[in-house]
Amino acid sequence: MPPSSPHSGMGRTAVVFARLMIAGKDHGVRPFITPLNDASGVMARGVSCTLFPARPGAKAIDHSSTTFNHVPLPAGALLGNVHGSLEDERWAFLHAIHRVTVGTLCLSTSNATVLRVAGCIAGRYSAQRRVGAPKSVPILSFSTQYGPIARILAHAVVFDNWALESANMFMANVGKLDMQNVIGGVFKTTVLSYTQKAMSDLVDRCGWQGLYAHNQIAELWLAEKGNSIAEGDFVVLCIRLASEVLLGRYEPPKARDPLCLLALHEAGVWDEARQIFASLKGGHRGPEFNARILPLSLPLVQATGHRMAYEAAKDALLHGSAHGLAVTPEVLNLYESTCMMEDQSWYVENGVMSRQELLDRNVDAVSSMLPLLGDMINDREVDALINAPMVEKDRLSAFFSSLSSYHGPGTTVRAKL
Repeated sequence: MPPSSPHSGMGRTAVVFARLMIAGKDHGVRPFITPLNDASGVMARGVSCTLFPARPGAKAIDHSSTTFNHVPLPAGALLGNVHGSLEDERWAFLHAIHRVTVGTLCLSTSNATVLRVAGCIAGRYSAQRRVGAPKSVPILSFSTQYGPIARILAHAVVFDNWALESANMFMANVGKLDMQNVIGGVFKTTVLSYTQKAMSDLVDRCGWQGLYAHNQIAELWLAEKGNSIAEGDFVVLCIRLASEVLLGRYEPPKARDPLCLLALHEAGVWDEARQIFASLKGGHRGPEFNARILPLSLPLVQATGHRMAYEAAKDALLHGSAHGLAVTPEVLNLYESTCMMEDQSWYVENGVMSRQELLDRNVDAVSSMLPLLGDMINDREVDALINAPMVEKDRLSAFFSSLSSYHGPGTTVRAKL
């Protein structure tokens, strides 16, 4: 669904992948430079395009369905050389699509900023929204409100530093496509899976106002939902990554501290998966693998991502970060505790902590963040990115005054919700 229509009034050219046949011989799937339309809006010969309706969260992009039927191309449209062996053709294909892996990582890094902005919006709204009488209190004073906001802002800091470290690791592994797939796939899976759950919760915490695009949270949520599919659906990435690791074809970077809680959890769940895999019949393409391993793919990759993100943030805390958001012990502890709460049963079953100890630890981690929450919510660096009316009473009042209103005869408007 690339933006391939003449809707924008500009000529467009695409890289199209198609199977190359020469004198009846299959030379694999190859990339071709293919004009789609000219600036006047005329589609190229043999190219058809159907413009999709606007997708919430990506209104500026003219997503389309594009089809090709006997499109004439010059010989120079083929990118790369024609090789002889099947292995050469496979390498040529993987080399041609290597930028997909780059996109897997790069697109996902936006989640840190999205979480930061959304957390600030929800926090500012919660600070000015008051309930109760005769002495009202801000809804931010309730743990069901400040808890999710504190967790989101803590994750934003951790993910920001992890994004920088992942980019450096990615560039250090140029030419090692397998390792780059691991780095990008683990990052995307961990960050996007958390973002989707957290943003959904944040919409709920803002009540009916959270549902509207003008208050930004729902729109940001939907925009990142699109990114979860772009450059590889993260669930599919997990299936491939987990399968490759279980088959011993490659492995993620090793834990820097194998005894840290998240590293213990990572090692434990992967060991469980290996034991299950060893007991299966039919190999990695059999029905048992499909039924018993595929559902574990996402939590397995998340476990690795939780540990890697924690390591990146801890390193930034100990040694400082020239570009990432400042990490505090409170942020790191809350991040770690939140990750542990996602799989309480493992920690209890393996005797690491009781369920009550996990709950107490999480309450303490959230409480320790409260003195920092005001400054994090009112972060001036994100002001330029926030235009949601609900964050300030005056802004909200001005917004409602701008809306169309309809009044019956003799009606006097005294108040607006």
